[in-house]
Amino acid sequence: MKMTSKRSHAIWVLAGLLVASAPAWAQRGTYERDGAFRIHIGDFQPEGDSEYWDDKFEDFTGDIDDFENVTFGADYLLSLNRNLGLLFSGNYYQGDRTQAYRDFVDNFGNDIRHDTTLEITSLTAGLHFSFLGPNAPIIPYVGAGGGLYVWRLEEDGDFIDFGTVNDEIFSASLQSEGEAFGYYGLVGLEAPITPRISVFGEARWTRVDDELDGDFEGFGDIDLSGREFVAGISWNL
Repeated sequence: MKMTSKRSHAIWVLAGLLVASAPAWAQRGTYERDGAFRIHIGDFQPEGDSEYWDDKFEDFTGDIDDFENVTFGADYLLSLNRNLGLLFSGNYYQGDRTQAYRDFVDNFGNDIRHDTTLEITSLTAGLHFSFLGPNAPIIPYVGAGGGLYVWRLEEDGDFIDFGTVNDEIFSASLQSEGEAFGYYGLVGLEAPITPRISVFGEARWTRVDDELDGDFEGFGDIDLSGREFVAGISWNL
């Protein structure tokens, strides 16, 4: 229900922006776009398809949907011609969740809990293809690319040491971080409001994973892939 409500809200917001731009369509003149600077806010849902996530949700409460959260990003679109461009993007996401052991409590019957935080910062470059020229009232587009994904995983709280006789509880802040190459594909719609300002909405699918190290060495790979839905504003240059 949480995911559905967020995405439904984003769709209605985008639809409202597109409708709001309709009165300006007839007032637009013909122009050529050299490029565009874009900012956007969105919703990222990790896929969680790896050994780390499988083991985590087997032992602790919650599921991968709990890590859905807001993203912030900015792009620079360099036009190569009326339909094709190069898209340079930066994006930031942080998801967190308080989790407890499913089958264990402490001596007082309380949950043994810790906070899990995942951060991902991406710097990517790709191709952006619009099916119509910059003067169309609605411009559908697609894109694909890849780049660097810098990530950090932290689990901070109480844990059980199953190597001790009495399964002692200890407090710790466990971390792993790294950089990985990944790739993405996207589809979107852009609606010009004036010759210089447009609103847009897009869906992006990212594929990236990396091997855990640091305090999580030996836990296998972590899946950083996911689906993202964004809406934003573009200033055409």
